[in-house]
Amino acid sequence: MNKTTLSKQEKLKKWFREQALPIVVLLVLMFGFVRPFVVEAYRIPSGSMEDTLLVGDHIFVCKFVYGVKIPGTDIRIFDVHQPARGDVFVFIPSHDERHFIKRIVAIEGDTVETRGDTLYVNGEIVDDSTYTKHLKFSHVKRDFPPFRSPEYIPTGEGFDDYTLTASQFRRKFPDGKPFVVPKGTVFAMGDNRDLSSDSRTWGPVSVDDIKGQAFMIWWSIADRPAKFWEVWKLVDNIRFNRIGKLIRSQSDSFKKN
Repeated sequence: MNKTTLSKQEKLKKWFREQALPIVVLLVLMFGFVRPFVVEAYRIPSGSMEDTLLVGDHIFVCKFVYGVKIPGTDIRIFDVHQPARGDVFVFIPSHDERHFIKRIVAIEGDTVETRGDTLYVNGEIVDDSTYTKHLKFSHVKRDFPPFRSPEYIPTGEGFDDYTLTASQFRRKFPDGKPFVVPKGTVFAMGDNRDLSSDSRTWGPVSVDDIKGQAFMIWWSIADRPAKFWEVWKLVDNIRFNRIGKLIRSQSDSFKKN
């Protein structure tokens, strides 16, 4: 065994002892005692929240922050924080069985619309340029309303006007008509605006479908090819600078609303 190999092995042992072992201990504690009641872990599978969250980020979600609903009632307990504009949250939308993660951009009673790259909530421009991004060249319909996929939207209850085609909507509302977020729901959008299927496509999210608020990245590894015996490549894929990073609410973007 040469000195170079020995040096790499010693470095790997040191890294495991100083970096990985504390994380393993934390995970045992979190999943053994805390997970069933307070915290859930999720892996980010897509780029819809880039660059806030990257594919391969593993996050912690606080399950009780929005309260726990008592079955068969509308009563919530331990609701220390109401769903708020700017929160990054995990939920299961009514049209799917998978967990989604997006950012709340509007809450019940708010009006919301987009014109090109600009988001308006209650008639005010949202200053989201520091955490959102748009593709330079994109064929995605950026203006909202109307909804991108009307087949997902409920009929009636104020939705009918927003299920028109874009041309029909413009003819009927030449000056525009922002969407009003219904009671008991929030409006979700991905930070990677042109690569996100969100409330602009399938409508607002019921508060009852929210699983919790994302608050920290506990692990992050890039999805680059590496065979399991290529330890050094696997280590290189770990994004150490993202481990322990807090996920910001960005509520200041909406301070005028």
